[in-house]
Amino acid sequence: MFVRRATAVFVRGTVVLAVLGAAAGAGPPRVEPRPPQAVTIEITAQRFAFLPAKVEVVEGDQVTLAVTSADGTHGFEIKTLEVKKEVPRGGAVVTLSFTAPAPGTYEIKCSEYCGRGHKDMKAALVVSPRGQ
Repeated sequence: MFVRRATAVFVRGTVVLAVLGAAAGAGPPRVEPRPPQAVTIEITAQRFAFLPAKVEVVEGDQVTLAVTSADGTHGFEIKTLEVKKEVPRGGAVVTLSFTAPAPGTYEIKCSEYCGRGHKDMKAALVVSPRGQ
């Protein structure tokens, strides 16, 4: 009989301690998300690709894309974000700036006809959530 009572008290005591520990914030430390940052990414447009093909940023970052052409005239467009500029031949740097939007994947495409592979000239802007 003594063993039963001791077990019951121990179990009740453990439950109470577990609840009190959680209420007092005894869980793992909370990691604060990093503040928005200013990021600059260089992109090269060439027949028929953007390099890099995937641009990764974090939600809320101040993004500047420095785009140049390795050959002819191209365009750079992220339609959902209303970002669009012509990228001239000759290597001149074209800058596009915006605040990284909600997490997700946004299509980047060439907006100036540049030859037979033009329709396949795409890349992706991948926006991660701030807390990661």
